[in-house]
This record gives sequence, C-alpha cells and structure tokens, in this order.
Amino acid sequence: MPSVARSVDRVVGTLSRFLHLRSAQHNTVDDLGPYLDAPLSVLFPEPVAPRDMVRRRARLPRSGGKVVETLRWHSQHVPLCPHYRARHAGEYARNQMVSARWLHPRTGPRKKALVYVHGWLEPGPWIEEAVLLPRFYDALGVDVLHVQLPFHGSRNPQSALFHGEFFWTADLVRSLEAVRQSCIDARTLVAWLRAHGYEEVGVTGISLGGSITMLLACVTPTPDYIVPIVSHLHLAEAVEDAPILWRMKTDLERFGVDRARRQDIFRRIGLERLAPALPPERQLWIMGKNDAYIAAPLVEQQWSEWGKPPIEWLPGGHMTFPLSLTRIVERTREFHEGLAAR
Repeated sequence: MPSVARSVDRVVGTLSRFLHLRSAQHNTVDDLGPYLDAPLSVLFPEPVAPRDMVRRRARLPRSGGKVVETLRWHSQHVPLCPHYRARHAGEYARNQMVSARWLHPRTGPRKKALVYVHGWLEPGPWIEEAVLLPRFYDALGVDVLHVQLPFHGSRNPQSALFHGEFFWTADLVRSLEAVRQSCIDARTLVAWLRAHGYEEVGVTGISLGGSITMLLACVTPTPDYIVPIVSHLHLAEAVEDAPILWRMKTDLERFGVDRARRQDIFRRIGLERLAPALPPERQLWIMGKNDAYIAAPLVEQQWSEWGKPPIEWLPGGHMTFPLSLTRIVERTREFHEGLAAR
C-alpha cells in the first residue's frame, strides 16, 4: 500500500504537466517587501461580519429535510502590494465576490456549523456535496458550509485556463494574496455565522483547504475547533519536493530564484513557524502516512511544535485519501463528541 499510494501521487503530479501548459507571466519577487517579516496582524487582518450577504435558495429541498442555500458577499481582502492592486481590481475583479454553499435543515439553521475549505484545482462543490459533506452533516449533527477559494469556480477569471491556475504559481505576490484572501474570506464566513446565532463553528479542509484551516487556528478569534486533512504549512518544502508543484518551481528557477533564495523567501514569510492560538485538544489532524506531497516527517515536526494535538494517520497518500472517507468521518465524529463532553 505505501508504494502504491506514493506512486499514485507521483503519477498525478506527472499528469499535471498536461494541465499547467503555460508559465507564470509576472515575476513579482521584487515586490515581496510588504510580506517579508510582516507581523501576523498585517498578513491576516481580522474581518468583520459582512453586511452585504445575499442568500438564495440553490435548489429544491433535499430528501431528509435538507436544503442548500448559496451565500454571496464582497470579499474584505485588500492586497498589500501596490502594484498588484490594479490586477486585483481589473483582470481579477470577479475574484472579489465570495461564494459559499450552506446545507441546513429545511426548518432552519441549527446551533452548530462546520465550514469546509476545498482543495486546489477544484472547479465546484459538487463532489463534496454528493460524497463528503452530507456525511459530516449527519454524523456530527451540524450545518455545513462550503466556501469557495479565490481563483476557483465562479471566482475564476476568464483568462485562466483552468480552475485554480492563478492560485499557486511563481507569481509569488498573487499566490500570497490568494492565501491571504482565502483566510479572510473563511474568517468572514465564521464571523457571519456567529453573528447569526451559531454557538459553535468549526473549520475543516483538505490539502490546500487544510492548510488554510491551520492558518485560521493561528489568528484570533479562532474557530471553535479545526480538522485539517492531508496538509501542513511547510510551503517551502512543498514547492521543492511535491511533484504537482513542478511548474511553480520551474518558473521560479527561470526567474533566477534559486533554492537558497526560495527558502529564504518562505522563511521570512514565516507560515511554517506560526504558533496556534487554538489549544491542541481542539484540533484533530488527519494525515496520510504515505503522502508524496505532504511528507509525513514534516507533518510530525509541525505536529510536535503545535503541542501534539490528536492525530489520525491514514494508510494512503494524498490522492488516495478518498478511500478512507468512512474513517475520516467516523474519527471526526468521535472528536466532535469529545468536545461536547468536555
């Protein structure tokens, strides 16, 4: 199983070469000044509950009394780089509208919610809404919200070749702004839920979504709990070693940014050194023991630095974690019940 899981991850990384057909068009390394050694409050400012939230019934009531609503609001994200603001307001204008899908009982929202942050390159919410999120909804007894990341789905600019193309590239300013915007959009949704009567709001996410989930545990106010799945915050190592990030690494080399400079840039951004504000007992980590993208030794290092929260090791890798969905849901249910008991 270990060799099979890693092989699947490597094959997907190789196949991604047919997806990433073009190089990054902007070398923004010289514009990274505002991000290097910046305090947490600057990188991730605290949002407020949005006042322009628009709710719309997405479809007819589901079986079992569930309904889905679509939420839309204007992102509170403000880029740090002055040069990037023109692209943010122009070519990427549609990225400023945030969208989330809200699954709750037909009789009305309950008191507990779970926000789900999807992974990189996902075009829409359909797979999770069919396979994963209803299982969380039933097993945990919570309402579920699926927030859409920047440069994905309805937020993807028309100039992009595929969903998520503009999120992770050698255009480092745009990539860092995508991370910042992901955090503020997810935190805005959490703030809105709390302002509308939810007494408990947790956050979970897979892969890139898991990394965003971990960042939310480092900035106050935190969610009530987090469940990151197959993720960590060691971005420098991921760029160097993850096969699926080959284009980003290749383009940085083309820009003259060698390994030593790449490591220095990510070290000064400092995401891997962030300390959680959320206690370890309010975290559940679910990781792949044989992940070729999110290496287990790096997960273990960060897990130790974060106070060794509860961790569940899946036998597979990054692309084979769906084979363990039943285990993921059951372990999350046990963790959630433990929180209620405490």
